[in-house]
Amino acid sequence: MTDAILPFLWPALAAITALYFAHERGQALMMFFQQEEYDGPRFFTWLQENKAYDRRTSVWLMVAILAGIVPHLPILSEMEAVATILLAFGWVPIFLGFGHGVLRSRAIRKQSKKPLVVTARVKRILTVYLGLAAALLVLVVLAAQLAPQGTNYALQLDRSGFGFVAMTFNWEAVLLAALLVVFVQTIPVLLVFANKLLEPAEERVKAKFRQEAVDKFAELQPKVIAITGSFGKTSTKHILNHILAAAAPTLATPGSVNTDMGITRVIREQLKPDHQFFIVEMGAYGPGSIARLCTLTPPDVSLITAVGAAHYERFKSLETVARAKFEIAEAAFARGGKVVVNCAGIEDRLLDERMAAVKGPYTLVGKGRDVSFDGFDATKEGLVVHVTEGGKKHALKAPLYGRHQAGNIALAAATARALGLPWAAIKGALASMPQIRHRLEVSHSAGQPTLINDAYNSNPVGFAAALETLDVLVEENGRRILVTPGMVELGDKHEEEHAQLGGLAAKHCDIVAVVTPDRIPTFVKALEKANEGSVTVMTFAKQEDAETWVRSHWKAGDAVLFENNLPDLYEAKVSF
Repeated sequence: MTDAILPFLWPALAAITALYFAHERGQALMMFFQQEEYDGPRFFTWLQENKAYDRRTSVWLMVAILAGIVPHLPILSEMEAVATILLAFGWVPIFLGFGHGVLRSRAIRKQSKKPLVVTARVKRILTVYLGLAAALLVLVVLAAQLAPQGTNYALQLDRSGFGFVAMTFNWEAVLLAALLVVFVQTIPVLLVFANKLLEPAEERVKAKFRQEAVDKFAELQPKVIAITGSFGKTSTKHILNHILAAAAPTLATPGSVNTDMGITRVIREQLKPDHQFFIVEMGAYGPGSIARLCTLTPPDVSLITAVGAAHYERFKSLETVARAKFEIAEAAFARGGKVVVNCAGIEDRLLDERMAAVKGPYTLVGKGRDVSFDGFDATKEGLVVHVTEGGKKHALKAPLYGRHQAGNIALAAATARALGLPWAAIKGALASMPQIRHRLEVSHSAGQPTLINDAYNSNPVGFAAALETLDVLVEENGRRILVTPGMVELGDKHEEEHAQLGGLAAKHCDIVAVVTPDRIPTFVKALEKANEGSVTVMTFAKQEDAETWVRSHWKAGDAVLFENNLPDLYEAKVSF
């Protein structure tokens, strides 16, 4: 019996080790797959662009292949002891390779800025993935056992010329190691395939949860304010939430939750009978996506913050973006609601086209519009926004910063007016407005520089406004310092937008720390061209390195802007 088991022992141990490796590597890759929103093609594109395929473990397995061949070469035929040692060593590279792969996978997860969120869906994907990996490893071991044994011939060159010599290879070990190389390289495919297999079940789960949310919403019927836009929607949502919450119980989708299942979860878990207002942020991931969200939470008032270059990569044209955003207007008008539009965030021609195509009662916010945005004053204490409605002027004070936040304040105030709130209540709420995390969030400490945290999801308008804020918050003799990796998801606008902001940074900064400069060469080039030596430009491979350098060089009186912080997909140089 022992003789029957022994041939399977080492291959079985190798397979078990490989499965544990697959478990750890799968979690590391799942972290990036999750950041790509479980989109297989986008995940494979990321793998290719970042060359995130396995190298180290595969090299160890190739060493194991050589260890299975070398002992049988003619040169070692008279060196039995050496050949025996090499044969014994043949299994070691397999275990070393998988061990190293496990440690490397854990290190990548530990270094991640955005760790894997272990949701129920992630657990399901990883479970199916491990099942597939285990099945594949069983096939690998069985295939190795079927490897032929016996004499094979190899070409040898000696002094007498070419000739054939007889050699007997340990084909089982060689084939096993070779198949394990293939297994290691197919791990990303197994992960995506597991997700694909689960799609029907996932859709059933989603449909069940969504119907529960629809039923609960129909029963409670809060007044819905739906917000969308290429940028500014999350900040405007926070401002409006603070204003409305001062008047009546209000629920807003948290953070940047703006998808069908995200909103579904908020309704199921957080919406209560006493909530009179429900503010819902809606993301446009393609034509029809907002229309679908509006069937879940039909809006009474819709708010469009902007139609711009952010997410241009998904839509390819501003016209397509505009049509997608104005789906939110169609839904509001269909139930007799109102629509508030930020005119400054949309080109006039696009606004005219959409208003002609989607007719209804609009409240336009902008210079000389229904709610006229007459300008703002930026101070170290925050913003004073000047608006006019019905011939009456109003000054709205809020401890927020940035030109774009001035527009967001005016927009939120106009929406509150559309819901019937008086100006006095709006002004009172804005005066106690808390700062918005990671969106031009300003912090002061005695004897320290002023820190401006604008690390979340930068866009061209917000970036420009943040640069202007440096001038407002820097102390006399202080320096204006920028730390940025640039922006993402600009598509064809990537180079143009970064070139413009590079020139602008030269006017508003004394020191610029550029993270991953190879991603934004036009920003660096425009910055260096415009500053004429007056700006110190430093480049770094990682955000962490840039922040460490800046912290070691800043001083009291400086104003330091952290503009954007890219997820691992864009910054991390993953090397497995």
